Amino acid sequence: MPANPRKPSGVPTIISADMTITGDLKSTGDVQVEGIVMGDVNAAKVTIAEGGTVIGNITAQHTRICGTVNGTTHSNNVSLAASARVTGDIHHDILAIEAGALLEGHSSRIPPATPALSAPTPEPAMAEG
Repeated sequence: MPANPRKPSGVPTIISADMTITGDLKSTGDVQVEGIVMGDVNAAKVTIAEGGTVIGNITAQHTRICGTVNGTTHSNNVSLAASARVTGDIHHDILAIEAGALLEGHSSRIPPATPALSAPTPEPAMAEG
């Protein structure tokens, strides 16, 4: 693995409709699934196209599901199209569900990331006299 992580090229990774991937996918960019992924998907933005399937967990900043997901989704912004079929829990900050989408699982809102609070500075010890 290179010492410096690669920067996104701006071109999405596309898993075409005639492709099946067995294993986890990790990307700092966008991933579009039109085929089948049997494993976890971790990317900045994940789109599951109509006819696409993920059997595994999804972790992303933005997730759009038009196809099928069997697994847990962790994403700040999740949208389910009318054609979405999701079996599993969704952890989100923002969730949009179109009429006709199927969700068999729980949705739970996670608050947006907050900056870490700085630790209090200890008071200097007083010299006894």
